[in-house]
Amino acid sequence: MSQERVLIVDDEKNIVSSLKEILSDEGYEVAVAEDGINALEMIQSDPPDVVLLDIWLPGMDGIEVLKSVKMYQPEVEVLIMSGHGTIDTAVQATKLGAYDFIEKPFSLDKVTQSVSSVFRQKKARLNHCEGVEERKLPLCFELIGDIRTFIHQTAGKKEPVMLIGEKGTGKEFVAHIIHRLSPLADCSFIKLNCALRKPEEIRFHLFPGTDESLPKAGGRFISPEKGAEVVYLTHVEALSTDIQRDLAKALKNAAENEENADLLPARLIASSYNDLSALTESGFFLPELLERFSAPRVIPPLRDHADKIPLLVEDYFTKYGLRNEVSVPELDGDGMTALTNPHWPGNLKELRSVLDRLLMQTASKGRIALGDLPQEFRNSAIESTSNPFEGFESLKEAELNWEKGFLIHHLRKNQWNLERTAQSLRTPKEVFREKLHLHGIDASGADDAASARPFRLQRTLKRSVVLCGSGLHSGIKTGLILRPLPPNSGIIFGDISSGQTIPARLDNVESTDYSTCLKKGSASVATIEHIMAVLHMYRITNLLIKIGDEAPVMDGSARDFCDLIEDGEFEEQDGMCEEIVIDRTYLYGSPEKNQPHITIEPSDKFRVTYHMEYPEPIGIEEYTYEFNGEKSFKEEIAPARTFGFLEDVAQLTKMGFATGGKLDNFILLGDKKVLNTKLRFENEFSRHKILDILGDFYLLGKPLRGHIKAHRTGHRHNVALLAQIRDSLLNAA
Repeated sequence: MSQERVLIVDDEKNIVSSLKEILSDEGYEVAVAEDGINALEMIQSDPPDVVLLDIWLPGMDGIEVLKSVKMYQPEVEVLIMSGHGTIDTAVQATKLGAYDFIEKPFSLDKVTQSVSSVFRQKKARLNHCEGVEERKLPLCFELIGDIRTFIHQTAGKKEPVMLIGEKGTGKEFVAHIIHRLSPLADCSFIKLNCALRKPEEIRFHLFPGTDESLPKAGGRFISPEKGAEVVYLTHVEALSTDIQRDLAKALKNAAENEENADLLPARLIASSYNDLSALTESGFFLPELLERFSAPRVIPPLRDHADKIPLLVEDYFTKYGLRNEVSVPELDGDGMTALTNPHWPGNLKELRSVLDRLLMQTASKGRIALGDLPQEFRNSAIESTSNPFEGFESLKEAELNWEKGFLIHHLRKNQWNLERTAQSLRTPKEVFREKLHLHGIDASGADDAASARPFRLQRTLKRSVVLCGSGLHSGIKTGLILRPLPPNSGIIFGDISSGQTIPARLDNVESTDYSTCLKKGSASVATIEHIMAVLHMYRITNLLIKIGDEAPVMDGSARDFCDLIEDGEFEEQDGMCEEIVIDRTYLYGSPEKNQPHITIEPSDKFRVTYHMEYPEPIGIEEYTYEFNGEKSFKEEIAPARTFGFLEDVAQLTKMGFATGGKLDNFILLGDKKVLNTKLRFENEFSRHKILDILGDFYLLGKPLRGHIKAHRTGHRHNVALLAQIRDSLLNAA
């Protein structure tokens, strides 16, 4: 019997050393990875039985590693380790299928008990399945008969396989299943992304029996045994022409003479999002390479099998309940019907993401209704022309559902202008307001007398996303989890350890020394200005940010935060978000004698001008940013990094600040020059000051329309001007 295998994924060497020693003494075969990327490479090439996974990892955080493992290697059990949270917060934030949660600092007895428990459960499952001829396929492929047949027919062969399909259809999953059911299952399974991997690394694995596969001096690869690897090429269309030509020739030679097969991997599987036949016609893919594969197999999109979605949902809910030992809410008929309507651009991956989110948000409910689904599914149910009232228990219920959708449709059509919408529907204003109240449509921010004011739909993310890094001022390893919230929730910071929350509002600002810090009760969070700027410019109005004591600094800019929320995708919500339109000039500070001051004045657009006067190499610098959508922010402001002078950084360090400042996350200035990097913009310093202003000014909870003009100011001045605006708005109300 093979030795039970454990992979430890953690970058804290003392913890890794202790874990490895104790688990080896228990008789386990133990391997170690220090970061998420390396861990995934090890898991996909030679899956362990159990993974001990830290949440906060360099490169790729543990939550993303967990998602990938449970998507493509669901049989691998994962134990989450963290010194920054409890089992409740981790489970609520992820719901991704971890077997157990171990909080640091932990006892080694707790670790060995958890690992032992995993193996006991695995053995119990194997005993239960004795007598079963072969491993059952995942339900998504059992239900699609031709794919099931293709997998079983292909698994017993060694010919190259080509899989074609849209994002999320499960091409990699199919490749893994073919490998696991084949006589080559004992070979390592090596995944190579042809769009990302270096050509020499791809050659190394594609041609293990040739001299050209040998690494250059200092190469990091360990030569594989001939025929010991099954290689899976993703984005195969991205292979260079030279490698395409050499691979086509090698495959042809192997087909003509079996002895030449030793020059190739044990088997080759490839996949692409693209129609490779069309690419060959346009000259982007060599036809002689495509000919070496049997007819490419198309993995159908989920929309082609929408009738199978109810069975997939039921299966997923059942497994979720068993895995987490919880009672799972029931999805009612109209909710299930809505899930079968969308086009599902993300296919099986998106279905899983939507179901995870539903289960997370309705954990305390016994029933999931149509109203609990994300907005696009509710819209689809409303707009569907195929029996739109199926599933309603009474005529009254169907009428009310239709009427709510009708009202929302016309509110959107009229930019949420209540007076104009009521007029277009030929309905008295008071009757119209009563209808909105009846259906729970939030119109609290609307004012018919100020109908010229701009309104937008509230916005959140479609799914939870995670990012890790270290704090600029604390230097402590940290991270954040962004989680969708319902309409009218606002932006809320949540302590990942205690669960305490701090609304991102001006009243909760505790300090503006070198960064903006919020505090409520015993919970506090520092350096929030960069993530807040991104939420401001992307118009995210409702979001929970699970975090430690300080937001991660990343590369000193907000660029990574932009990518993070784009990965979570946006969901427009029922309910309006009204811009704060500045109708007069506000001033804090004194413009006389070149003193620091900041103003905001009426403007047709949102603009920020920052004027700075610093010692060389900055000197006098000024920049004006005009908001023209989130893309303008991401390109013009988000990449601008934090900066500081050498003498100031030394003083801050003595005071306990900037201990996380490193050469790759901070522009260091000294001796009248930039010491450690190349500037991204000629005026990167003033752009970064604008980034801070954008973050601070979202503490009013609504986007602004006006022109901010700042002259040699910082966080303290921003917050003081905000207080003036807030007090004026309260008095006007």
